[in-house]
Amino acid sequence: MEKITIIVIILGGLIFFSHLLNKLFDKTKIPNVLILITIGIIAGLFIDSKIFFGEVGRVFTTITLIIILFESGVGLKLQELKSSILSATLVTIINFIFSVGIVVGITMWLADFDFTSALFLGSILGGTSSAVVIPMVRQLNMGQKAGTVLLLESAFTDVLCLVVGLAVLESMKAGNLEASSILINMTKSFLLAILLGLASGFAWSLLLNWIRGIKNSMFTTLALVFIVYGGAELLGLNGGIAALSFGIVLGNSEYFDKMKLWKKIFKIETAKLNDNEKNFFSEIVFVLQTYFFVYIGIVIEFGTPLIYLISVMIVCIVILARIPTIRLLVRKDCTPDDKLLMSIMMPKGLVPAILASIPLQEGLPYGQEIAEIGYAVVLTSIVMCSLLIIVLGKKKKTEVQTDTSSSVLPIETETPDENTAEATNTEQLHEPDNN
Repeated sequence: MEKITIIVIILGGLIFFSHLLNKLFDKTKIPNVLILITIGIIAGLFIDSKIFFGEVGRVFTTITLIIILFESGVGLKLQELKSSILSATLVTIINFIFSVGIVVGITMWLADFDFTSALFLGSILGGTSSAVVIPMVRQLNMGQKAGTVLLLESAFTDVLCLVVGLAVLESMKAGNLEASSILINMTKSFLLAILLGLASGFAWSLLLNWIRGIKNSMFTTLALVFIVYGGAELLGLNGGIAALSFGIVLGNSEYFDKMKLWKKIFKIETAKLNDNEKNFFSEIVFVLQTYFFVYIGIVIEFGTPLIYLISVMIVCIVILARIPTIRLLVRKDCTPDDKLLMSIMMPKGLVPAILASIPLQEGLPYGQEIAEIGYAVVLTSIVMCSLLIIVLGKKKKTEVQTDTSSSVLPIETETPDENTAEATNTEQLHEPDNN
């Protein structure tokens, strides 16, 4: 009973502490992600994560991902989406391919992996994590275009990592690699999940005003998000993309009433989430992401020094490869500072943390090494991304102070004597009123 009491106190304290970290970020530029993961790593020294969490951990991380993607979709506006979708798609595909190639090359060279095992590891590490990227973007107050591109990239690469990773895993088991099946599954997972999310969002926007008349209905939208996610997963689609699409519709449903075709088909006015509902989801996201980062720190497993050398090389080369890609593909409506931040924003998270251990559980070749490198890259990418944000934040602050001090030049002014001041005042008093 005493242990449960202590855990409850710690859970409450983490929320207060996370609020404090958000305030400190403005001064220190230290992302709360880094500190919360450090707390988790320290806690992990005293906790057996497998016994303590078990399957509950996977349920918790899945719920966190669903709500973060949905709430982010609600905040996306159609104009931002239209201007960013092409850039986000190109950035996603090219960075994913480069990242996979880098991981394959390094692991085959330094860890003696065979091609299929290296490709599996590259596939699960080829993207960025929605659960990590989205909170970081919000703290950094980036421009709308840059933030939207990063949000969409993280959501799209979650799908790529899952679909390609699981397809390559099946190839590892079967002993042969089929590229056609990977492409078919990826296309189906993307497109059909988007359609399911959009259809669910349209239907719910028509019913939402009626649902609000029911007592204690605030959680009904959240309940439907879970159902949409679960339904997509049961159909073999990506639930995360379905949840994101569902949120985008609810965040932009007022646009449908302006469409003539929509008015002809549906006589009912659509509804969107009101400010109270948005604030409600925002609070839930804040709480869940606080616990999520501590959880990641707890479950991280440490490997040998060679493993961390490999992980540092992977992260550094991936960041270097992102710089020209971002500069070439994201040109409009992005400042140089935003582009630099986009280049370093490549933290890994939920997907590799879950998938990296599967080959070991299945008894496949290089299973232990895949798990160790996967966990090491997750930790290294988050730490390096956070440290680079701190460095860039301080550099930017110094530049602003320098510009301010150089632009304010001392101006010598002569203090008017009493007679001059008196004469001026007299002239002003006797000036004719033109009005």
